[in-house]
Amino acid sequence: MTDGLTVDEALRALAALEAAWKDDDEALSALAAGGPGERPLPALVAAYGEHAMDTLMALAFGLRATMSDEEIAEISDAVSSNIGARMSALLTQTLKAWGTLAAADDLSVTKIIAATVIDAMRAVTEDPGKTEVLPLLATFRSYALNDG
Repeated sequence: MTDGLTVDEALRALAALEAAWKDDDEALSALAAGGPGERPLPALVAAYGEHAMDTLMALAFGLRATMSDEEIAEISDAVSSNIGARMSALLTQTLKAWGTLAAADDLSVTKIIAATVIDAMRAVTEDPGKTEVLPLLATFRSYALNDG
């Protein structure tokens, strides 16, 4: 997994996004309880949001694994000069700061961060208003399992 997240962390964050979407406080509480050494849930969901947005931005700008260093530099310049990409980075930076400061068991904050992450994920899809959330999360879950 990239961006400092393990596969287990990505799966836990995706489970939290799904639980928040379904308004399932019982599942969110279980995920928030975590275990020894696990990141607090609000911080994890925010960190996963950054990972997801970075991934979606790279795809939106056409990044591919087979690109040369020169092509990657061109895309990096394009992303850096794009206001939407810069706003996305600012949003994820803010969510990460908020997630870090929130109590591990603060379900209200976790739900707000999760809803914002989901909305941001949907915003960069082809038709945000028609993008179904659970299949979108399933796609990210599959990506996490295949990448890990």
